Amino acid sequence: MFFKSKRLIERSEGQKLLNSILEDKNKSLIIHYSCESFVTSHGRTPRITSICLRYLASSQTKSFSIHLQAQFENKDFNNLTIEEYDFLEKKMLDEFYEFAKYHKDYKWIHWNMRDSNFGFDAIANRYRILGGGPFQIDDDRRYDFPRILGKIYTYGYEKNLPDGRLLNLANRNKISIKDALKGKEEADAFDNKEYLKLHKSSLKKVDIIESIIDRTDKNELKVEANTKQIYGLSVSGIIEIVKNNWILISTWTILIYILGAASEPLIQNFFGTSN
Repeated sequence: MFFKSKRLIERSEGQKLLNSILEDKNKSLIIHYSCESFVTSHGRTPRITSICLRYLASSQTKSFSIHLQAQFENKDFNNLTIEEYDFLEKKMLDEFYEFAKYHKDYKWIHWNMRDSNFGFDAIANRYRILGGGPFQIDDDRRYDFPRILGKIYTYGYEKNLPDGRLLNLANRNKISIKDALKGKEEADAFDNKEYLKLHKSSLKKVDIIESIIDRTDKNELKVEANTKQIYGLSVSGIIEIVKNNWILISTWTILIYILGAASEPLIQNFFGTSN
């Protein structure tokens, strides 16, 4: 890097992560899923309703969902008992983890799937509760795209309110959010056993994430942060850039010397100190 500062180094890290995803799209997947609200699940691991994946290269989508499993088993997915849900959820996660085994060398791009409330660990824990043995998707294969955006554009790239960063960013960039449910809407859909609606929401959010990745790659993504923030061009940021570059320091030193030499006769004449 010719110009160097903490902000520019962080931005470069984000660009490298993005390039890592895009350099081999044939080995990259986008994943998103829907589940019971972890706010209303009384501390237990939320039930999974659907998992959607998209191949980045072809945009082909693979889905695992309660409503599909219910149809396979001739069950009414709008009126499942607790026992039926457990059975169908286990079958769904069986298939998901078989898929994961065959895609262990892929890069898994996700949106905030980071912890045991919502994330890879939450899915694994739910599978264990149902009696399954989850296949471990390696941490270095998981790419949290909001974190990449934060490195590239600063973490002020989008506001969290009113609808969450994903939907707010989609709206800012005029990406359709039709069928994508907000947090409260997802909780209500689960309580009302509207599993198809939740599935369609996950599919749409995978579509939105793909659009955001594409616009980031093309440098066309509109964000909340401005150019000054993105490149760290505050007074302190500029000073840091200059201090970290010997060419700029030398240029600045020479410039100060020239200005000093040029202004010395004027100063002497003004203060009457010339001979």
